[in-house]
Amino acid sequence: MSATAQFLVQALIASAGVFTVGGLLVWSLRRDPRSLRNGFLVILLAHYLLGFLVFLTSSSRVLQAAADVVRLVVLGVVGFGLLLLPLLLLADGVLMVRRERHSLGNALSLLTGLALLLLPVVLIVLVRHENPVTGTLAVGLLTAQACAGLLFLAFAVHTALYARLARRARAQAVIVLGAGLVRGGVSPLLAARLRRAAAAAEERVGPDGRPVLVPSGGRGSDEPLPEGEAMARWLREHGVDAQGILVEDRARTTRENLRYSVELLQRNGVAEPYLIVTNDYHAPRAAMLARRLGIDAQAVGAPTALYYWPSAYLREFAAVVLEHRVLVLLSGLVVLVMMVFAWLALTAG
Repeated sequence: MSATAQFLVQALIASAGVFTVGGLLVWSLRRDPRSLRNGFLVILLAHYLLGFLVFLTSSSRVLQAAADVVRLVVLGVVGFGLLLLPLLLLADGVLMVRRERHSLGNALSLLTGLALLLLPVVLIVLVRHENPVTGTLAVGLLTAQACAGLLFLAFAVHTALYARLARRARAQAVIVLGAGLVRGGVSPLLAARLRRAAAAAEERVGPDGRPVLVPSGGRGSDEPLPEGEAMARWLREHGVDAQGILVEDRARTTRENLRYSVELLQRNGVAEPYLIVTNDYHAPRAAMLARRLGIDAQAVGAPTALYYWPSAYLREFAAVVLEHRVLVLLSGLVVLVMMVFAWLALTAG
């Protein structure tokens, strides 16, 4: 076989993974862009693409040198970011504690930053004892961190990809998820959702007119009126025609927001698909919930204050992972297997 033919065969083998995973990703996105598997497929596709690029650059010294420079720059940026990340999370956590009410959810960025700083110290202490028990524990901690990192990366990739796809989604109605009222009125966070919903409806005006707006939310124990009614009043005050608003005023949870809003829309003859509007950090999970409920709806998010993002995003990540129990079980199994191998290796002989 000639050198050219050999190179073409190797290139075909190297590109097989790219085309296979790329095809799976296209199929998955068309089937349902709300699925978390899209994040894992993008990561896998990036892996095969990098492998293919390494193969191509290996055939030329110039390209290989350029690839080495790019690799060093990328590793440097990633390494610096990983070193800086715990400090940024700590700073954000302190800001959250000062500005928001004290709760576990609002303290997640602070706790995560502390955990990232303490983990290397714990690993060093465990390894220095030089015995099978502490060595096995160290391997378990490292494996658990790697699994958590992979899951978070998949969630982050899925979130970024889904946000771009959902912006173009068609809708016959726009469901706005409620949030707590402030002194009986719409809070700034809720006003951002309502502005985003009104803009989304305006963007989707078609031959049948403007999509119906459904402000959804029941009355809390400390609220003078249902959130849905307060939201509808805000929309009317900001120029939305009352004829284009259907108020859902019973829901207490996101699940009820979606179920009751869909029932209301169907009673009024408004068919799917729908669009859900919430805050940007919450949109992917709202879309996944709609998927589990069998509702043909995508979700878009309104902007959120930058300092609020890390804790809120970590809270959403934890909730999504817990809802995907198979991922939790697989991660636990990987950690267990690695600990068993470590124990056998350290006690051998």
